[in-house]
Amino acid sequence: MRRIELKFNIKVAVLIISSLMIFAIYNINNYTNLKNEKSIICMEAKGKVKAKAKKTYITKNSSGAYNVLGTIVVNKKYGLSKDYTYKNNKQMFDKATNAFNKMQQDAQKDGINLYIISRYRSYSLQKWLYDKYKSESKDVDTFSAKAGYSEHQTGLAFDLNDSKTSVRDSFEFTDAYKWLKENAYKYGFILRYPKGKSDITGYKFEPWHYRYVGTELSYKLKDHTTTLEEYLNICK
Repeated sequence: MRRIELKFNIKVAVLIISSLMIFAIYNINNYTNLKNEKSIICMEAKGKVKAKAKKTYITKNSSGAYNVLGTIVVNKKYGLSKDYTYKNNKQMFDKATNAFNKMQQDAQKDGINLYIISRYRSYSLQKWLYDKYKSESKDVDTFSAKAGYSEHQTGLAFDLNDSKTSVRDSFEFTDAYKWLKENAYKYGFILRYPKGKSDITGYKFEPWHYRYVGTELSYKLKDHTTTLEEYLNICK
């Protein structure tokens, strides 16, 4: 009788150990998958969000850039290495160039002049600019990105103006800004930092800062009420 009980206990012990091993392996695999592909929790965005992707995941592409639904994401949370340049996304960079040229030409037909004041910024230039602004303002983080966390490093962000001088807050009240609000989405551009969304983007309203995302996405965000973060469900 004792032998039977002993054999039974051994079988139970083996079964328990096997179950624990399977459970451990399952959780290790899940943890590894989450490290490679981070499931993003939808954030509680303030205000009404008119457009939102149903399900999004953020991953890193072969160049080291965070990517959601085919869109490169760079913000205060997701950055780029110091070696990353626009050449790492050359195909998209070229599409953005062609799109802007077309937009500029069409704007001219409507009597609007558009000029690129700033586009690609290397890691070193970002660092120089941030350090400079930091020495001048306590609010530097509301209008300038730390090195590696600026969309300009991708070459897909455009600071625009209606003259060849630097950008300015008063650009909001120009005919050029009005034209961009009504037409930029047709060429694949979105107003990246809309008014009243600084709690989401981390930056103050920048009427001059446009980001190329392609027309499939820009048409969904054409009303400027939803930020890229809100649409992609990227938590802060």
